[in-house]
Amino acid sequence: MTRSLDEPTTIDWPTPLPAVRRGDSWHARSGDVELRLTNLQKVFWPEAGYTKGDLLTYYFNVSQTLLPHVERRPLTLRRMPDGMQGAYFYVKDAPSYTPSWMPVLEARGEKRIIRFVTATDLASLLWIVNLGCIELHPHHTRGALQEHPTYAVFDLDPFPPAGIDEAKTVAALVRVSLDELGLSSYPKTSGATGLQVYVPLDGSSTYDEVRAFVTAVCTLIRHADPDITTMEWDVDARAGKVFLDAKMNRAGASLAAPYSVRARWDAPVSMPFAWDELDTMRPDEHTLQTTLDRIAAVGDPFGPVATGPGHALGSARAALGL
Repeated sequence: MTRSLDEPTTIDWPTPLPAVRRGDSWHARSGDVELRLTNLQKVFWPEAGYTKGDLLTYYFNVSQTLLPHVERRPLTLRRMPDGMQGAYFYVKDAPSYTPSWMPVLEARGEKRIIRFVTATDLASLLWIVNLGCIELHPHHTRGALQEHPTYAVFDLDPFPPAGIDEAKTVAALVRVSLDELGLSSYPKTSGATGLQVYVPLDGSSTYDEVRAFVTAVCTLIRHADPDITTMEWDVDARAGKVFLDAKMNRAGASLAAPYSVRARWDAPVSMPFAWDELDTMRPDEHTLQTTLDRIAAVGDPFGPVATGPGHALGSARAALGL
């Protein structure tokens, strides 16, 4: 059946987006806030046919699971108002037309204080997505503690001909290393080609301390398996290896949030998983269309990263000689 160009969605969603069309826009209410949503029928993924309406409806349905991972975190916005077929640009400062009810967080940038938008509820989340933000990129900090990350992250990025299998091997090494240090860890796919491993923290460590800790663990792993891992910043030197990006643990850095859709042709999602799924998990396995079924089946394996309790790094840093 051919989809009408006026239909805002292409997927039979568990719960439709509760929006009413008025003229050229749609309107939805969340609490005391009325949202004006635009261009819901615009195709954002030409190959898959998914629309902006599908994107907004996905985030509406996944909001209860996703919001704990982004709430009260500065968000760097990657805006793609024309979807995959259009240009994109990054936005850090809250736009001048940001409504007064939108939550804003101040954080120090390289040269000045930046006013970032953040999401604390369904209305603020959908307002951000309506800007054409396919991806959600939260910072590693929450609320007022902008100098103290709430997690450490090991970003594992394979460079061809290395791929997901090599990334899985390295992820297993990261897990063993963290287990030996008495630290719990939680993996997720990037939604692109790599994997990421998070360690929830209690907020007592600074960015410098967290980065030094991750660098020390990555250095041990690189020495243990130099044939498959690298920390080289020369991109040409990374070929066939998994790059251990310890410098991702810095102020202002961000990664795609758990359950964030990625701006790739098939709308994959950055998917948390349990360690016993490592052998079977594939980065391209879960998409905008299939993620809700997985959450219904397994819940949120990444929950402890958002809710804690988090680790203090003192003992682990001492064991590493920091």
